[in-house]
Amino acid sequence: MKISNKGFTLIEILVSIAILSIAMLGIMSAVSSGIFGITKNKNLTIAMLIAQSQMNRFLIDNQRGPDLQDEPIQDYPGFSFSRTITRYENAMIGPIDAYKVVITVKWLERQQERSYSISYIYPKR
Repeated sequence: MKISNKGFTLIEILVSIAILSIAMLGIMSAVSSGIFGITKNKNLTIAMLIAQSQMNRFLIDNQRGPDLQDEPIQDYPGFSFSRTITRYENAMIGPIDAYKVVITVKWLERQQERSYSISYIYPKR
């Protein structure tokens, strides 16, 4: 009498599941890293837009206005900006009749504070 061994043994199935699990782990790690990168770039893009918008508002107001510290952004919860105006000093020639405005946008990303800054130098009026 012949016994046919058609099908898979338990060990073959366990080995194939282990190989498939390792492959899926690599795929899941890549997807997770991709999502983190997209979120990070999204927040940086939002910060850049906020900073440029606040700089444009400052320029429209004829470079006037008080220093601002940690002002919340209504349209973007979790983001805040600061604006500081200082007299500009050139490293080679020292102070000149110009001012420097720095706009810094801050936000939290994975429980860590991140920031983005832009600056503009303009002559004294």
